[in-house]
Amino acid sequence: MTRIRSLLCHSAAFSLLTVMLAVPALANDKGVVNPACKAEPENQCAFGELRNANLAGKDLHDGNYDTARLDGANLSGANLRGSSMQVANLSKANLSKANLERVHLHAAQLMGADLTGANLTGAIMTKTFAMGANFKGATLTRTSLQGADFSGATWTDGRICAQGSIGGCK
Repeated sequence: MTRIRSLLCHSAAFSLLTVMLAVPALANDKGVVNPACKAEPENQCAFGELRNANLAGKDLHDGNYDTARLDGANLSGANLRGSSMQVANLSKANLSKANLERVHLHAAQLMGADLTGANLTGAIMTKTFAMGANFKGATLTRTSLQGADFSGATWTDGRICAQGSIGGCK
């Protein structure tokens, strides 16, 4: 009986570890916050707390938003050209018609984000989590998509990407 209980505990621990590894960590989910973060051009907003912020139409070019919390933020029409947003949380953010040209989005969370009509020319989206995001009408010219997950996303031409769409829409 003790041996069975030990096996069950090990099995449960393995299952929990498997689930934890399968779910992307949220950027800045440990409570580390940059109090100096200001939404302005060429800023230093790494670890910034901008959840649900209204930054529509703002000029935020060449900023550092690495690991920032921007989930639910309204960035429609914002100019983020040349910014670094590695491991940033942009889940359910509105990035429609935003200028994301040459933005570095490595391992960023874009789950459920609206990127309709966004300009992602030359952006780096390697290993980005973009499940369920909407890219209809977005420009992805010269965009690096290696390892990015587009499962369930709406592609630039309006079709829905199949589960397992890694590195592009399948």
